[in-house]
Amino acid sequence: MTDRLRGARRAGIVAAMAGTLIGTTACGVILYPERKGQVDGRIDPAVAVLDAVGLLFFIVPGVIAFAVDFGTGAIYLPGSANNTTLDLNEAELVKLKKGELDAATIERMIEEKTGEKVSLADPALRTRTPDSQAWLPLDAVLNDTQFAALTGVRQQAAR
Repeated sequence: MTDRLRGARRAGIVAAMAGTLIGTTACGVILYPERKGQVDGRIDPAVAVLDAVGLLFFIVPGVIAFAVDFGTGAIYLPGSANNTTLDLNEAELVKLKKGELDAATIERMIEEKTGEKVSLADPALRTRTPDSQAWLPLDAVLNDTQFAALTGVRQQAAR
């Protein structure tokens, strides 16, 4: 191989690696790291277009960019999720009688107080403990026995 071909080959490899590196970085995660952790909402058109540019150059990096942005929630516009969050300082404490602590009663009470129908077994439901700021699925806050006792749904062994 001549030096000229070797140099062209090396430049091509460097350009391909640079393109792959740029393409595999999800635009939403880079531009808006504070959006990580969102679960739902309206898609930010600017982030979607930037991720789609990756599809124009290379299919795999574009798909990876979309997957990372959807997986982290960085592709969603902030404040556009169709959910509600509670201010615990303004929350109303509801006391239940002994033996009333079951999923149906809790779901009914939430619906009466908020007007929203919920299912405690819904994987999209998020909750948090009073000492935490992180919103997690209910099955992550309770152990398997507590979750099964409350919802009547048994968790799979491997999580």
